[in-house]
Amino acid sequence: MGGADNICSDKTGTLTKNLMTVTRIFVEQGVHDTIAREIMSDNTCRLFSLGVVNNSNANPKFVAEKGQALKIEQNGNKTECALLEVAYKLGYDYEKFRNRDRIKKIFPFSSEKKKMATVYEDEKGKLYLFVKGAPDFMLPACSHFVNRDAGISKINQEYLDQLNDAIANFASGSLRTLFLTYKEVKSIPENWDQIEKDLIILAMVGIKDPLRDGIAEAVQLCHEGGVTVRMVTGDNKQTAIAIAK
Repeated sequence: MGGADNICSDKTGTLTKNLMTVTRIFVEQGVHDTIAREIMSDNTCRLFSLGVVNNSNANPKFVAEKGQALKIEQNGNKTECALLEVAYKLGYDYEKFRNRDRIKKIFPFSSEKKKMATVYEDEKGKLYLFVKGAPDFMLPACSHFVNRDAGISKINQEYLDQLNDAIANFASGSLRTLFLTYKEVKSIPENWDQIEKDLIILAMVGIKDPLRDGIAEAVQLCHEGGVTVRMVTGDNKQTAIAIAK
């Protein structure tokens, strides 16, 4: 190691604390810094929350004491814990709404595709496919979005401009971005080819993962010693640049 002049470092959990919190959301064509039911329609809230709680394997513990801030013990994937916290604040406690009997098939997270999917049957017998993943990988599979009137519209240039503005907005705050999408299906998909088309964008969340204490100083010491530090991440490019800076 004495002759090393380059370090390639993972980001999440190495440079950052791996303590995820959703601090911003793009939903129904608007960006919001407050996560609350009134920022979206009831149907969007329901689909978003059902997708979050059922398309997940995390099991965080929430302690809500009167007059005190919500306390969270993150157990499992930290990104999923952050999403489950959002669903909890929207009135969907995963322990009540995650129904294993209604989950018909799970497509585990694919590091190649940057996606995870779950097929869920609601109380009326409707089959929903919920998919979450990195925007860069998700957008080509999406054809529609939930609009400001809570209806479904075909993706157009106006929406793409709004979405790109939101991505830049999130990136400027060093936030990781994640798409939450869905579609109704008549039968259970058998493979990713059947999943990755005609998805409807429900929302994009911005997730804060703070830097570890002392990281900036450690990188500075490397630079002073002639060692170049490179950050390696699967995050959106704009977000990665903001965090690296």
